[in-house]
Amino acid sequence: HHRITLLTTSQQVHVLEEQLFNAKIEDIMASTPNRNKSSSQQPRQIRIFMDGAFDVMHYGHMNAFRLGRSLGTYLIVGVNSDESIKECKGPPLMNDEERMTMVKGCKFVDEVVPNCPYIMTSDYLDYIFETYDVDYVVHGDDPCIVDGKDVYASAKRLGRYRSIPRTEGVSTTEIVGRMLLMTKHHHMRHKQRGRGNSVGSLSGLSITGGGGGGAVGGG
Repeated sequence: HHRITLLTTSQQVHVLEEQLFNAKIEDIMASTPNRNKSSSQQPRQIRIFMDGAFDVMHYGHMNAFRLGRSLGTYLIVGVNSDESIKECKGPPLMNDEERMTMVKGCKFVDEVVPNCPYIMTSDYLDYIFETYDVDYVVHGDDPCIVDGKDVYASAKRLGRYRSIPRTEGVSTTEIVGRMLLMTKHHHMRHKQRGRGNSVGSLSGLSITGGGGGGAVGGG
C-alpha cells in the first residue's frame, strides 16, 4: 500500500514538473525575438546550444537533449574534445570520433560542433552565438563554477541562458563504478569456486578473463 502511494506521489510530482517546464517553454517562445534576417514570413527558429563530454552515452544524456530541444526548434550540441577533458578530469573512455558519432545518432540533435572546450569561456560563447546564430545556451541546473566564477555568467547577463533539470540517478562515473564492481565480484566468485582444484582454478581463471572483459565491454 505504501509503495503504491509513493509511486502515485512520484508520478504526480513528475506531472507537475512537466507542466512547469511546458509553461517555461511557452514563455521562451513568446519572448524570443525573431532572428531570421531573410523574411519575417518564415516560421521563427529558436536555436539552442548545449555542450558536454557525453562519454558512455546513457539515458541522462538523451533526456538532456530532449529537454534542451524542447526549449527551441533546433538543437546544436558541442562535444568536448579529448584533450580538454583530459586536462580537467582525466581521459575519457571513448574518443572524440566515438562520442561525436553517438551524439549525432540522437534524434533530438540537429547539429554537432566538434572540439569544444570542456570549460566554456565568454569568448567561446560569443563565438557560438555569432557563428551558429544561437538564441540560448542551455545547461543543467547544477552550478558550473570554475575558479570561483560562473562559466555561463556572460550568457546570463545577455539573458540568453536557460537551465534544464538534471536526470537524477545516472552518470557516466556511476555506470563505470557499477561495471568495476560487477567485474570484481565476477572474479571473486570464480576464484572461490576454483580453490582446492588446480585444474578447476585454471579453468575458472580462463572463464573469468573472458567474462570480465565481456562485462565491461557489454556495459
